[in-house]
Amino acid sequence: MNRNLNEAILSTEKVKAILYSVENSYLDIEVEPQERERADMAVAMFYVLKDAVDRLSVDLAKLEGDCRVVDAICAANDVRRQMAP
Repeated sequence: MNRNLNEAILSTEKVKAILYSVENSYLDIEVEPQERERADMAVAMFYVLKDAVDRLSVDLAKLEGDCRVVDAICAANDVRRQMAP
């Protein structure tokens, strides 16, 4: 499989781990009432980013599946060429 695709998948998993840590460490802190709107905006922005990373992860998984199919087709074609007289 493509090395660049593997790196992208690994990087996405690293970002997901960071987001998990941020979510569990910072999103439930108490804020002053005058900062509530700003804090709510930050939380909303966090979840927008999290959703984007989740969508990217799904897309990369689909691409990984497509690459496996292409690899299998190429391998089958190589075998056919080797078997041909």
